[in-house]
Amino acid sequence: MTSNLARLRHFVTGFGALLDDARSESDILRHGADLLRALLADDDWLPPDYAVADPARYCQYLLHADTGGRFSVVSFVWGPGQQTPIHDHTVWGLIGVLRGAELSQPYTRAPDGTLREAGAAHRLERGDVEAVSPSVGDIHFVRNAYDDRDSISIHVYGANIGGVRRSTYDLAGHPKRFVSGYSNTTLPNIWNITTDHAPVRTRSYASIRSALVARHEIAILDVREEDPHAKAHPLFASNLPLSRLELDVHTRLPRLTVPIVVFDYGEGLAQRAARKLVELGYTDVATLEGGLRGWEQAGGELFRDVNSASKAFGELVEAQRHTPSLPAEAVKDLIDRGENVVVLDARRFDEYATMNIPTGISVPGAELVLRVGALAPDPSTRVIVNCAGRTRSIIGAQSLVNAGIPNPVAALRNGTIGWTLAGQTLERGSARRFGPVETATRDTAAAAARTVANRAGVRRASAADLKTWFADDARTTYLLDVRTPEEFEAGHLPEAQSAPGGQLVQETEVVVPVRGARVVLVDDDGVRANMTGSWLAQMNHDVYVIDGLDARDFSETGPRAAPRPPAPPVREVLPAELSRLLDASPPGDIAVLDLTTSARYVSAHIPGAWFVLRADLEHALATIPPARCYVLTCASSTLARYAAPELAALTGKPVDVLAGGTSAWAAQGLPLESGETRLASPRIDRYRRPYEGTDNPREAMQGYLDWEYGLVAQLERDGTHGFRVI
Repeated sequence: MTSNLARLRHFVTGFGALLDDARSESDILRHGADLLRALLADDDWLPPDYAVADPARYCQYLLHADTGGRFSVVSFVWGPGQQTPIHDHTVWGLIGVLRGAELSQPYTRAPDGTLREAGAAHRLERGDVEAVSPSVGDIHFVRNAYDDRDSISIHVYGANIGGVRRSTYDLAGHPKRFVSGYSNTTLPNIWNITTDHAPVRTRSYASIRSALVARHEIAILDVREEDPHAKAHPLFASNLPLSRLELDVHTRLPRLTVPIVVFDYGEGLAQRAARKLVELGYTDVATLEGGLRGWEQAGGELFRDVNSASKAFGELVEAQRHTPSLPAEAVKDLIDRGENVVVLDARRFDEYATMNIPTGISVPGAELVLRVGALAPDPSTRVIVNCAGRTRSIIGAQSLVNAGIPNPVAALRNGTIGWTLAGQTLERGSARRFGPVETATRDTAAAAARTVANRAGVRRASAADLKTWFADDARTTYLLDVRTPEEFEAGHLPEAQSAPGGQLVQETEVVVPVRGARVVLVDDDGVRANMTGSWLAQMNHDVYVIDGLDARDFSETGPRAAPRPPAPPVREVLPAELSRLLDASPPGDIAVLDLTTSARYVSAHIPGAWFVLRADLEHALATIPPARCYVLTCASSTLARYAAPELAALTGKPVDVLAGGTSAWAAQGLPLESGETRLASPRIDRYRRPYEGTDNPREAMQGYLDWEYGLVAQLERDGTHGFRVI
């Protein structure tokens, strides 16, 4: 196995920089512990030759010795049950556990010269760090905490420890001099940088296209930020920015052996993301040959905007089924004349509350067939379905048509964009929502939905099937609860994730980035899963709906905890303490870096904090004046924890993480500022959609609609979609 020696090199250079700046031994021990914790956060860098246990005794392997004799780094390898005698060090030292665990019993010298235990022995687990020194306690006894396995700890000492004259002791305090030496005769070559950026294997456009057409599993990941992603990408590319990889990847790619292809536009992000994916355990990772340019040069079609596949499918539905629609002027005339009409808004409620068609009611897409009977019980009532643009209006209206409701149905042509371009006024802050549904209405809707699902080729599954599929490591399975988020939190199946059906059809590549995966849908009414499944099946997904469930199966409550890799151990600073330190320190002494979204940063951030995109960290540091130490934050500091070791390695300086993030800072009433005050990275983390708000230029709105009109032709040129409209 190739070791990531760059981590050790960054640690060594960082520690050297710390010694250049440290004012005292306490500074070395405090900030050096942060650097060591960052090194211990990943277990992919220690070469196998320096991790070998000797059955006869513990081993001390030299990994690095500073040429000036200021410090050394060793790996201490324990066989099962091995232990040291009571001993000292005579210099400062830091000890951190990389694998396994160890027990440490400190000793102190009594007035009569004997040694006595200084408190209870303590256990160091993986990632834990402790300090030794003549000034803080230098005599201890250490053993492997396990009797059945090896353990490894990494030690840093304030000298070339293998040549230091030290002592072991008996309990009477009598010393016995020794020089430890080392168990190795050669050192790892941490200065060979030629392998640091060895390329990950590539995969060609032709190979990827073949997999898509054959419905083989594949995940195509655009690891750029959302704004560049929206400018150009392959049809089925899923945007998973390198900046947030650890937060989202295990939810979106639940199978570690799934074939993955990552790409960028030559920024160098794809190689970094591929290596990170390998570190996280994914085994079939490649980069796109030639990147996005290579895709285009090979004849691949490029799409713009976000959710392009779903939007293209919506246009195909309208083109083939001639989904009825009305222009904004006609709908306004119906409303103004008090005609028998109901307007149902198929977007998320938060989108609806931002702006909506007058009189409109929030009924997110998957709810339409279930709720329309209660909202429009009179068969003569005209039902108008709208969204912000076109897709959800088309899919929503066609859902009602497919389900065979007796009412006349139409989509609002071009949604709120069309309404705005017509010079008509939208409402803001509305809160009209659907109400409960009677049993008879639900049963009628369920029968209709199942008929539609059967026509689309949705298959049936049981709870037993689900158990078998989750045990199958040769196929990706997504279990998606398509009910409302509130219903999901009230009770859901174990392993299910919340994916309200309307948004699932709209944002399929976000929730189901693996083409060819098995998609299993669940609800508790027989309507929403079947209607959602009918659309996903037409979009060429392998779709199942679970039958035969009862209330006892929905045993989990609350939001689903996203599966994430363990965050590296970090040192935290409390909001009040950071506020005190910032007030007491010279300007620029402490740099606060905020990794939150740019929109959230502009809305509110800690005074003086810099906005930084995590993937852009190295470039951003060229803009930020060098500081003595750094503090990382984001909304909750979850992302900051993953980035802390990277910042420590790049700067060689101490890095703290704000406990609870900026949310905790604000909750304590500490000051905030707003605006684009300190942007060390560009605001490219979110693409501004032309259909959001009413302050977009008319040219942008019309340009977006014109692009949507051309999607059917793009699908034809692309030829990989496999869409089928019933």
